[in-house]
Amino acid sequence: MGAAPEPKSTAFRWRLNLKVMAFTAVFLPLMLSLGFWQLSRAQDKRQILEAREQRINTPAVALEALVADAERQFVNVYARGQVDNQRTFLEDNQIRRGRPGYEVLTPMQVELNGSDQWLLLNRGWVAGGIDRSVLPEIPPLAGQTVSGYLHIRSKQKLVLKEAPWPENRWPLVIQKIDLKKIEQRLGLPVYPYVLRVTDAGPLNSPEQLFDKHWTLVSVQPQKHTGYAVQWFTMATALVILTIFANSNLSQVLRRGDRDMGSQP
Repeated sequence: MGAAPEPKSTAFRWRLNLKVMAFTAVFLPLMLSLGFWQLSRAQDKRQILEAREQRINTPAVALEALVADAERQFVNVYARGQVDNQRTFLEDNQIRRGRPGYEVLTPMQVELNGSDQWLLLNRGWVAGGIDRSVLPEIPPLAGQTVSGYLHIRSKQKLVLKEAPWPENRWPLVIQKIDLKKIEQRLGLPVYPYVLRVTDAGPLNSPEQLFDKHWTLVSVQPQKHTGYAVQWFTMATALVILTIFANSNLSQVLRRGDRDMGSQP
């Protein structure tokens, strides 16, 4: 007796592969959540750039005229007060053009709502030397009026462990802007926003302000969107592979190709 002829068509049917299903159950939600998280990050960065773009050309207002509970991110202001050039902070691990350095933060004592506070003036970036124990020289900031825009980080950078701040050593190197610790060191409340100084008046030369090319966002929205597309593409590929591994779809497709080829 000859072999039975193959059926002309193969019906699609499922055949469960527990290992593949378990793998998909773990990694598919993870890939999708990472994709949506990247889309959310792209939207956050887009809002940051749009907010700065909307406020970049608005006239500067007096710091003390701002409403306490209003949104102050990127608002152009000018501030008057007494600069404390003896107690400047250097925020470490600030990279520019592949070179490590510091953000220079000099406190200015201002009067807001009838009480004295410290306003941290971000004077820009200065390069660090090869010998990290040798700190850059920070020239004093003259005058009593500065202008720029207010800035606060949406998230503080991660610091694994920070050594205790030494006493009476200035400029003081810090790993991040910790308002509570700065208040303890300066003895007065610290304004929650940092003033990124763009103009310190005619009494100061450019050397007093250093490199002012601040980065608003570390990663552009388009890049986050690209990452999201990658995660969604991987999720789609995983779904397709799961269907093939848990069914006879590949046999059905091969049968269909053979049937198509056998037609006159």
